[in-house]
This record gives sequence, structure tokens and C-alpha cells, in this order.
Amino acid sequence: MRLVLLFIFLATPLYADPCADHFRAGLRVARPLDVWLAETEATLYAGLDWVTRARVMERLEARSAVTSACQEVATLRRDLRVAQDRLIAAQRSFQLASALCWDVNRARAQGNLASLDDHATALRDLAGYIASLDDRCPG
Repeated sequence: MRLVLLFIFLATPLYADPCADHFRAGLRVARPLDVWLAETEATLYAGLDWVTRARVMERLEARSAVTSACQEVATLRRDLRVAQDRLIAAQRSFQLASALCWDVNRARAQGNLASLDDHATALRDLAGYIASLDDRCPG
């Protein structure tokens, strides 16, 4: 019995697939980032009114009867930091997958890295836009 348990313990790493593990980890982290980016861009950039910060602040004020527009901006800023952390984690996972995978899976991991570059650009743009709303909030 001990020999069987020892064999199972030693054989497990042989069946581990670091390529798949890192690829799946990257997907797990990147999916919520995609959702947050889409929702936030829809909130801030909906229609043509996004170009005026006053209209964006009005939309943020109307999001909830419980919070003010400035509280919504603070929430967006906090969520942005979380999204940036997710981006870094997803990039790290796909970089590892790209290094550990072969053929099609390597190409997919590299494609996901390229998509994450677009996400990084979108996050930088959002960070700048959210920062531009700060002057509308006292203190």
C-alpha cells in the first residue's frame, strides 16, 4: 500500500501540464478584466455625451441613489487598480504559457498577450479619464 501511495505521489508531477495551468490561469484572470473594461467604457463613454465631463458626472450621480458621483469616481479608481493588478497577473500567466507551450498553444498564448497590450492601452486611457474627473470632486 505504501508503494502505491509513493508511486501516486511521485507520478502526479509527470502528469501536470504547466502550459495548460498557466494558460487557464491567464484566462481566469483576464475574463473579469474584459467584463470590467466593457462595462466601464459603456458607463463612461455611452453616447456622445462622454466628451463632456459634466454629463459623465451626471450619469455617475444617477447610477445609485445611495452614492454621489464623486463616490462613484472613487469606486472607479479602486476598480481600476484591481483591473491593473489583474492585467499584470494575466500577462505573467500568458508569458509563462508562451514559454512553456508549443505550436498552437504558444501562438494562442502570444495572441492573448497581444490582446492584453490593447487592454493595457485601454486601462491607461481610462486612468487618464478618471483622473480628469477628480477636479470635479472636492477634497
